[in-house]
Amino acid sequence: MVSALTGWLRKAVTARYFPHISLLAITLLGGVIRFLNLANPPVLVFDETYYVKDAYTLGQFGSERVWPENANLDFESGNPDVYEDIGSYVVHPAFGKWLIWLGINLFGVDSSFSWRFTTALIGTLTVPLLMLIARELTKSAKFSAVAGFLIAIEGHSVVLSRTAILDGLLTFFSLVGFWFLIRADRAQRLRVFSGKIGISISPWLIAMGIALGLASSIKWSGLYFLAAFGLFTFFSDWQARTRSGFARAGAIYQGFVNAMLLLAVSLATYLTTWSGWIGDEKAWGRNAEDNWWLSLLSYHQQILNFHTGLDKDHPYQANAFQWLINLRPTAFYFEEFSGSERCGPFSECVVAITAMPNLLIWFGGLAATIWPIRNRLTSHPAKLVITGFIAAWLPWVFFLERTAFQFYAVLITPFFVLALTLALQHYLNRGYLLGLSVSREKKLVLFLAAAFLIALFYLSLWTGLPVPYEFWRVQLLLPFWI
Repeated sequence: MVSALTGWLRKAVTARYFPHISLLAITLLGGVIRFLNLANPPVLVFDETYYVKDAYTLGQFGSERVWPENANLDFESGNPDVYEDIGSYVVHPAFGKWLIWLGINLFGVDSSFSWRFTTALIGTLTVPLLMLIARELTKSAKFSAVAGFLIAIEGHSVVLSRTAILDGLLTFFSLVGFWFLIRADRAQRLRVFSGKIGISISPWLIAMGIALGLASSIKWSGLYFLAAFGLFTFFSDWQARTRSGFARAGAIYQGFVNAMLLLAVSLATYLTTWSGWIGDEKAWGRNAEDNWWLSLLSYHQQILNFHTGLDKDHPYQANAFQWLINLRPTAFYFEEFSGSERCGPFSECVVAITAMPNLLIWFGGLAATIWPIRNRLTSHPAKLVITGFIAAWLPWVFFLERTAFQFYAVLITPFFVLALTLALQHYLNRGYLLGLSVSREKKLVLFLAAAFLIALFYLSLWTGLPVPYEFWRVQLLLPFWI
């Protein structure tokens, strides 16, 4: 069977239209997984209680409103207008909630499908985006398809695409910024290697500034990518000028121009997303100072104090080092049912949603990321991917006491997938992978098949499908996973 499948895949990847067909087929796979059973559970899960309700009032007034205690029951039953006409203090910018509001506006506030529509759509679009990035890094349609397949069946990506919270949206716009970084970096390196070393303003950097300004308008974690990617453009330019024999001082001038450009563009983009708050006189803190921009600055100081001082205990909290070994995956939802329609063919069942990664992809990606760092791998694609991983993970090392969760690591997932794809390409091209005495293509097929089987095993846990309690308990075999 493996031989037959390998033979079919060998023919498929050499077909003329394989890049286009694989892009569509794998995107469809990712979309099916992300939209499957999307309306269930028909209640607000985990932090949806904040972001969905805030998105609703944001769409009504331009800024968030205060909700009374126990408002979830009214909201879930299709009676959302129980909010108070008082501005609400929130600690994340508005753009991600505006995106959630688009789904609510399209399909109605009384539909749990509508709450999650935008995150599922953007989570699906993450699949072809990563494939385009992988194609640029690997120069291979086959390994572009590998990367797309892996992200399509990766648990963090799936669960955060199916839940109306901000982190999946942040991941997408950070990846858009990464795509523009690749293009900007390539254009600048080509300029240097062709002898055009004058100071330039890159349209790709402008696009990156817009993308990361939007990312920062979802969560401030987008700022980490802005800093890391900006520094990468400087060091890459410095290295290219050194190798070409040009004065490295030019990289400093170009770096200064790039930094000012990125800051100006991203700040303008960020401020634009606050226009609803600026225009709403009832918004929280809007009139705290003499004018709107001083009020906005005061608001941001309070948000900063909140984030740096957040240390409230939570049963599912996990710090940045714990993320890497999947020590405490976040449970978003859990209910046991008996004799309920929710159980389908089972008399008793569990319906649960946990942000459990695909273990083979997660730990394979971790190993693939550590390997080039440890061995000082000098390939430019590896440096780009490691930069993305550092932006997504390293800043959290300095906030180990802050309340944080495993699902924040969804930002790491695409870079683990890219690192794993590069590693698979590296090893398969040299004929050794998994220590098996079979062909290179068969090794790749076996690896992808194993990842797919793990995805099938965890699919109910990612999508809230009913299963017997005993099966759920096997899925969460280790006691610290529960």
